[in-house]
Amino acid sequence: MSKNIEKSLLITLGALAAFGPMTIDLYLPAFVEIGKDLLVATEDIQYSLTSFLAGLSIGQLIYGPISDRFGRKKPLLFGIIIFIITSVLISFAQNLETLIGLRFIQALGSCVGMVITRAIIRDMFEPREAAKVFSLVILIMGVAPVIAPVLGTQILLLFNWRMIFIFLALFGCLTLVGSIFKVPETLKNSVPLKKGFVNYFHLLKDRQFIIAALVSGTITAGMFSYIAGSAFVFLNIFKVSTGTYPIIFGANAFGFIVCSQVNARLLNTYSIDAILEKASIFALFAALCTFLSVTFHLSLPFFLVPLFCSIGSIGFIIPNITAKALEFQHERAAVASAMMGSIQFCVSSLGSVLVTVFANGTAWPLVTTLLVFNSLTFLLYFFGIKSEG
Repeated sequence: MSKNIEKSLLITLGALAAFGPMTIDLYLPAFVEIGKDLLVATEDIQYSLTSFLAGLSIGQLIYGPISDRFGRKKPLLFGIIIFIITSVLISFAQNLETLIGLRFIQALGSCVGMVITRAIIRDMFEPREAAKVFSLVILIMGVAPVIAPVLGTQILLLFNWRMIFIFLALFGCLTLVGSIFKVPETLKNSVPLKKGFVNYFHLLKDRQFIIAALVSGTITAGMFSYIAGSAFVFLNIFKVSTGTYPIIFGANAFGFIVCSQVNARLLNTYSIDAILEKASIFALFAALCTFLSVTFHLSLPFFLVPLFCSIGSIGFIIPNITAKALEFQHERAAVASAMMGSIQFCVSSLGSVLVTVFANGTAWPLVTTLLVFNSLTFLLYFFGIKSEG
């Protein structure tokens, strides 16, 4: 294991990084039941997701300077406690307005894991080692989007939607214990709070950082477009059964996880840049093949294989581009982690938005969005980062 990092620390960091996906995906199956219980339309429950996503994006920018000033551990524990308390309070929500407000505050707690996990890894490891650890964290984090909807459905069958948030509170308690006993304080040099916020403006002038953050967003947008459009495409276009679709969805998620682990092995032999170069070409080629499979009305296997490769390529790109983005961010690691997370989230969210807005009863919105964002990944890397190397 990379630099003999403790398994318990690795699991804790993975769980912290999974806060966001777990908190989103776990309650998605409950939208209908929540709507009935709160006496509102199901589509109105979407506002609670929107408020959570807004809190997730804004909260990261707040925690960055705070973590560079007060350390990694104190803000981490504070954020987890907010997450636990709001999760419990949400389980008692009696109207939509309360749900929306508490989901925003819950996001301000949950995003702490995303910011500080990246900062801790940056503090502890050099770029190549950091990329290996990011790959290992993805192994744990990547399980969340796969099991969360299934777990949420089972909780609904056994209890009700309120127990989903009790479960999240318990999940938060476990990560709190892990953080108290296993996560070290890794900040070496404290940065004044005012300077921490000013560092955001300095980062905007850091060309390699901004382009690397954009790459993390464009390649992840492919995953978001897949999540938004895959159910319709597989169930309605390719006519797969409702029992087969979760298997296909899980297989693609599994491919992403496997590729991140292969990436950790490849880093023993190849440089970060060498892997990024090949992976960005691979991602573009896979997206193009997916697009062509729809263009020529090919059968399911010809659509599924390149799609699997396109999603899998994220496992090669994200760990390495994250390590590259944070490579020279020494005393402003948390601020850089926060800005990277916000940029990644804002850009990648466009993937699901575009698929939803341009939905027309065909597979075109999905494959076109995938091709556009993978093309941008290729162009940003080759003409933005590699050209400077």
